Amino acid sequence: AKMKIRVGVFFGGKSVEHEVSVISAIQAFNAFDRGKYDVIPVYITKENEFYTGEYIGKIEEYRNIPGLLKKSARVIIVNDGNKTKLVRYPMKKFGDSTEAEIDVAFPVVHGTNVEDGALQGYFQTLNIPYAGCDVISSAVGMDKYVMKAVLKDNGVPVLDCVTVTAMEYAKNPDEVVSEIETKAGFPAIVKPINLGSSVGIKIGRDKTELTDALDYAFT
Repeated sequence: AKMKIRVGVFFGGKSVEHEVSVISAIQAFNAFDRGKYDVIPVYITKENEFYTGEYIGKIEEYRNIPGLLKKSARVIIVNDGNKTKLVRYPMKKFGDSTEAEIDVAFPVVHGTNVEDGALQGYFQTLNIPYAGCDVISSAVGMDKYVMKAVLKDNGVPVLDCVTVTAMEYAKNPDEVVSEIETKAGFPAIVKPINLGSSVGIKIGRDKTELTDALDYAFT
């Protein structure tokens, strides 16, 4: 019989969209054709620790994450020759600590630290083939300003924008507001540069609303 392809489904991570990622990933996990694939769910905690085990693929277990982790295995990814192993951490004193082996990674992640090229670079460093965007397209696509610059340079019409750091805004809020007013005008849409498409967005129709929107985005 032909060996099934072993797919590690990676999800979660240190992101404000952690919970959305869990839901997407469990849906993906359940949708794989088990005739072709062995599917190994790998949950990344908000502390960037990796866990696997039979309960990691069950959505109802995420009501109590500390309980779920207690009955799952924390693993590290080890590149061993041409094999990629999920090895229990800390290792067992006796016997084999390999929890699973994977042939390919299938990231189902949302947001900063995971969707922005960081996880993709990690897979690449470990020589693991992975599905989805590569490092540069993940990074460019996640950073709204870089994406705009690339589109603009390629003749794609995009709206003008002003990029503001938390430091600049904290030091001189009035200057920032007047710069936005001059360069972009009202209404101005304020959005965190590298969060998900609906996180932290507000519209400023005048100075007061714009200040509210900036305060909100920077929290």
